[in-house]
Amino acid sequence: MELTIDIDLAGTPNWSQFVPVLARVDVIAGLVTGPVADRATFTAPTAKVVKSFEVGKGTGRVSFTYALGRVDEPCCLRVRGTDGNRSAPGLMGAGVDPSGPATDVIGAADPWLDLWFYGNPSWVLPS
Repeated sequence: MELTIDIDLAGTPNWSQFVPVLARVDVIAGLVTGPVADRATFTAPTAKVVKSFEVGKGTGRVSFTYALGRVDEPCCLRVRGTDGNRSAPGLMGAGVDPSGPATDVIGAADPWLDLWFYGNPSWVLPS
């Protein structure tokens, strides 16, 4: 199985009156293991960044392919992207999320200087 990601890059200014530039796209994957014992659980035990793509251009369309191989267990895939301005290891450590969103500093955070997008999850079932 392969995941193909096609992204049309921004070509017009956003509400802050600048054209955002996509720097990196991450693929996040994890197994679907069923209901959790504690519904307040904030983490998915097997989810992690499995591939990162550097974008390398500012306009037009980019396309990336990630080979998952044979899928033997149900899994979930998500895609996220960033302008690359503020990254840090994620809450679960660099082995799970080496370059996730950095924690904002209260009183000194400008959301326009730290842009991220997250795609909806895609659920994959073995055939």
